[in-house]
Amino acid sequence: MLQELAARTGAGAWAIASMLFFLAVWVFIAVRVVRARREDLDARARLPLEEDGGPGDDPPGARPRG
Repeated sequence: MLQELAARTGAGAWAIASMLFFLAVWVFIAVRVVRARREDLDARARLPLEEDGGPGDDPPGARPRG
């Protein structure tokens, strides 16, 4: 039953298309990483993950820390 449904809907073509799309995105990201300047990557690696934790950083309605 599932094989007939897959044959009628062209699921095989969709599976191949999705794999090719994934491969294209992966190659694009890999090329951007390889071509990126080391200084830019180092600068981004040193960016803070969170703000300094001051009292004004919490969104309204957030529970107090600690």
